[in-house]
Amino acid sequence: GCRLNEICQLDLADIVNNKGIPCISINNRGEDKSVKNFTSERIIPIHPALLELGFLRYVEFQRKSKQKKLFSELNQTDRGKYTRAVQGWFARYLDKLGITGSDKVFHSFRHTFETKAVEVKIPAEYQNTICGWADRGTGQRIYGRTKDIKVVLNEISKIKYPLSKELKEMKQLILDSFICKTFN
Repeated sequence: GCRLNEICQLDLADIVNNKGIPCISINNRGEDKSVKNFTSERIIPIHPALLELGFLRYVEFQRKSKQKKLFSELNQTDRGKYTRAVQGWFARYLDKLGITGSDKVFHSFRHTFETKAVEVKIPAEYQNTICGWADRGTGQRIYGRTKDIKVVLNEISKIKYPLSKELKEMKQLILDSFICKTFN
């Protein structure tokens, strides 16, 4: 449910623990960070599928490597964005898979999340909290922006991302990699 630029500009300090739950803090604290508007600032739990793939091991590797950014290999453009390289890679990846169409872009993940959230009946106020959407339903006006992080995790976990054979193989490669052997 995050915007690409929100993810690309994350500092390692933005990977936080909230009530024992690993989360991402989307914020504009930092000279090279920005959010779309005030409702975009939020803390969201990391989906269990990402945790299963070893996301926190990657974070640990980046920290022990003395990096500041989560994705330290990304360069900022002259317009202050980190997204150009990711968008280019993703477009090439889709071409390789034979997926075409002007509507098949990285931003499609946000639309897919919204569709899946409706399918699994995540209440609108939690969709708003997760995605940083302003006032997209009556729940946002009634309940406000602050939600219990455990409830948000429960809601976000309703969306299932089955680990495909390829993702399971990738996970094993990561576990067998230099990263894991070096920092176990």
